[in-house]
Amino acid sequence: MRSENSLLRSEPPYSETSEAAVIGGLLLSNEGLQHVAGLEADAFYVPAYREVWKVIQEQASAGMPFDTVTVRAELESRGIALDLGFLRDMSGFVPSAKNFRSYVSFIKDQHLLRQLMAAGTEIYDLGMTMGETGVQQVDKAQMLLAKLATFKGQRDPKHVSQSMVEYLDLLQDMSEGKNPAIQTGIGGLDKLLNGGLRRGEVMVIGARPKHGKTALALAIARNIARHHNVLYLSQEMPTSQLMHRHTAAAGSFDIGRILAADPDDHDMWTTVTDAARRVSVLKLSHDDQSGLNLMDIRRKAMKVRREHGLDVIFVDFLQLMSGAGEESRNRELDVIVNGIKVMAMDLGIAAVVLSQMSRKADEHYSRPLMGHLRDSGAIEAAADQVALLFTDWAHPMSKRTEAFEGYSELEIVAHRNGPQGVVPLQFIGKYQQMGDWMGPMPLHKAAPASLRSRSADF
Repeated sequence: MRSENSLLRSEPPYSETSEAAVIGGLLLSNEGLQHVAGLEADAFYVPAYREVWKVIQEQASAGMPFDTVTVRAELESRGIALDLGFLRDMSGFVPSAKNFRSYVSFIKDQHLLRQLMAAGTEIYDLGMTMGETGVQQVDKAQMLLAKLATFKGQRDPKHVSQSMVEYLDLLQDMSEGKNPAIQTGIGGLDKLLNGGLRRGEVMVIGARPKHGKTALALAIARNIARHHNVLYLSQEMPTSQLMHRHTAAAGSFDIGRILAADPDDHDMWTTVTDAARRVSVLKLSHDDQSGLNLMDIRRKAMKVRREHGLDVIFVDFLQLMSGAGEESRNRELDVIVNGIKVMAMDLGIAAVVLSQMSRKADEHYSRPLMGHLRDSGAIEAAADQVALLFTDWAHPMSKRTEAFEGYSELEIVAHRNGPQGVVPLQFIGKYQQMGDWMGPMPLHKAAPASLRSRSADF
């Protein structure tokens, strides 16, 4: 057996003593199961211990007791011969409850190190593989490490009495105005979100191009950044373009005149100067690296968190992220969205992810459906909220009636912990402003109000 304190490993990291202690303790007392949450069979390096653990898991799941005799009988039925004396010797390892948890933790840690070694070998092989660019191989290597970085820690169950005490404390804080929700600054949206975004949760906003999803995301980011730290990751446009939009929105000024930068347009320069002062005080960071992967996002989030603090991260947008050679793009997005969810929980931040929608949303003159999201299965499973943005005048079939000018709708079509519903929005494109719609809800004269449901054409 290797020395557990050695600086240079000559064999994969593992502890036969710890593995034997855990298995032996379980064979002696089935009560030890309460200390092994999240322990996988692959975490055992010694093959015999791994097989014994599989039998223990299966018998425990079936509600059957297990000891040296029953485990040996089950192993023999599978054609695995283990000496009864070997199992009895294992039972001689009788750790205390405190040591038991330490052994389990150590086994998990050594398993993670072996996975790291395996990833290192695979990364080495990537470097020796011909046919792809270095950038592509680095992206794959980063994704391999990102999968290890999303390793989930285990939590022990809490009795309802303890949970109730914590819950009542939360209610008391909320009654005193200490709501844990992070307000988006859009009243209709905050109402449906029960106060706003929450840490550890992921909200996906989907839309077709030109419907204003980036304008909406930037508006929410600015609103939040008045009181909380925000990181906006843009893969579609450079930071300079984001600043054009921020300035136009903050100054309520035509973005076209800002882009022209006419030296004689004194009103523009006065407005931009004033808007720049207001935008500069926001707790907002930008990044415009394209083709992000999970490791990039986690690294950037950690950097901003360390330097400024971090409460909310925006990813614009999902389909531009790079994967790591999964068997399908749907599987890649599944890994990416779940990785963002794990990161949000690990770092205690909220995440807003923008997503592209398929062209099928343009084939019907109506609010989009969940199925119009590209690879919606992966998104729907991981997101805590899914919201679809629809701007009437941006739809190719729009009649462009006056009542709908500047009108958008954000529909919450999936909400894990709250209601669904429609948020009416005002979208002023030339100012890149998005906020609550203050007027009456416009209706299409050609259709009865009963057809204004999510699934009906206008």
